[in-house]
Amino acid sequence: MHRLLSRAPAAFANIYDLCEPVLGHARPPHEPGRNLALLYRRSLKHPLLKTFVLNGCRSPLVPMADTPRFQRMLAAALDAAPELWADDAWVRETFTPIAELLDQLVTPRWQLREPVSGADRRRASVSLTDVDACLERLTADVLRTWDKDAADPYFPVHAQVILSGDETMTGAAFLDILTGLGSFEYQNVTMLFALTRVFLVSCPHKLRLIRTPYAGVAEPLRQPYAWITHRTAFYDVIFFEQVLTRATKNPISDAEFGRLCEVLEGLLRYIVVTSSEPLAAPGSGTPHPGITCLPKDDAGEPLCRLSPGNWKKKRELGFGDYVPDVDTTFLGLAMARKWLDLVETRGLNADPELLEACRAFLDHPWVEIIAEYQQGSPTQAYGCTNQATAPLDYYGAVGIWFDKPFTGQGGEEVRSALGNDMCPGHNMDILESILINRHAWKALDGQNLDTVHRFVDFHHNAFASGNFAKESAVRFYLPPTYVYYAGRVWDAFLTMPKDEQRLVDPDGKLTDIRDHALTWIENDYFAATINAFDAALGVTALVLLRHEPKEDGLIAYGLKVLQNAMGEGRKGHPYKA
Repeated sequence: MHRLLSRAPAAFANIYDLCEPVLGHARPPHEPGRNLALLYRRSLKHPLLKTFVLNGCRSPLVPMADTPRFQRMLAAALDAAPELWADDAWVRETFTPIAELLDQLVTPRWQLREPVSGADRRRASVSLTDVDACLERLTADVLRTWDKDAADPYFPVHAQVILSGDETMTGAAFLDILTGLGSFEYQNVTMLFALTRVFLVSCPHKLRLIRTPYAGVAEPLRQPYAWITHRTAFYDVIFFEQVLTRATKNPISDAEFGRLCEVLEGLLRYIVVTSSEPLAAPGSGTPHPGITCLPKDDAGEPLCRLSPGNWKKKRELGFGDYVPDVDTTFLGLAMARKWLDLVETRGLNADPELLEACRAFLDHPWVEIIAEYQQGSPTQAYGCTNQATAPLDYYGAVGIWFDKPFTGQGGEEVRSALGNDMCPGHNMDILESILINRHAWKALDGQNLDTVHRFVDFHHNAFASGNFAKESAVRFYLPPTYVYYAGRVWDAFLTMPKDEQRLVDPDGKLTDIRDHALTWIENDYFAATINAFDAALGVTALVLLRHEPKEDGLIAYGLKVLQNAMGEGRKGHPYKA
């Protein structure tokens, strides 16, 4: 009987029932199809993935009788010329079958969060001695990591593809993203991974081989063998800010201060010099630099520390070229200003060439430039290509990429190769940078002030509506990251004289944002289980937002979580990635 059952035809399809007859041995006529077939062979047909995971994933959403419909979809994608991939109507009609499946998925619960009462939080206690010991260990780890490559020190960043995909990806968002992309490689990846998600989520026991539940909000980075290790200007900017805080906010020795300043110069040089490339504003043509996360040398080789194998993978996945990103550029502008101010106030003997590069970087009409990207601006000339971060109101916001045309393989002009999404967190980066550089950029004058008000309006709408706390709305970050960025803006706002504060925020909208953020941290974020990364974001946000009273235990609770987790990292690092 068991043998008879094992030989019975399967009632439901797996992904190979759909893909193999079409993509398995195809010789497509056009480059998009050739890329699709290559991606299928290199990813979904990997022997380990196929044998131990995907082969056994059969979805009740896809009966065997329905496989011809999906095979026709894949065949259409395989045979399509590049012009069809640029046709929104064709894309939406062709890939509607996947969108319909995505809307039927029931997403597993990965975040394990148990309630934490206010009484439990108030009982948390951590001494200043404990905090200092934690800081010293972290600083030692930072410097040890930086010093590993004496010739070219850097902080490695790890990226990992999560095969089960984006949990906030609805059918509408999927089609919106797919039509917003200008790279057929990235469109192929998005389509194949969305289809894979359908089968993985339908088989929880197989999905657990890929992903497991975790405590807290931020997900630990697992599977080191699958990490793509590299260096990017975006994370160098984040590292710069944290190292600067350690160097300037804590009592440290002159020797440690000097070492940290060396790190700061190394980070800023990579951001402002190595990762910079020339651009032009989309409407006025005003020349300006932009900071890219994938800088290359004169021979076209990556300067982001990617191994040859990972560089090849990124190119095959459609990430061979990066458009300079707006948030890294404006974060870099903020840090360049902070470095110039530190050098001046401390009288530091800093690298004169780097100082000059920072001044040149800052010396552009940045508020006028960014207004050409801002939704609702009278000078807007370039916008978002999709509306995936629902349900945000985009008025006053800016997309994540600058406008930069590429030449396609057929000689055609390609814009928005990676699509242009709107992320609220990086719009907070822009606002902070404008506040910090407000005098040099004449941000409080005329139309520039209108641009600032639109940014404030956008963020206030996000917080007042409660959308700031929805992962589908923040998408590229997490809600606590957005809240932490709000803390950075509030911190910058408090440095301004009262008359300038009234110009920027006459209606108290930033104060209202602060109130929403603090209430959310206390009543939601810190009201349930958090991990070390969550605690670090929360404590930093509380401090920047000037949480009072400090003796209510909220900050101490976050610090206690950090103290208890110390030592959890691999290879001697204090914390998990």
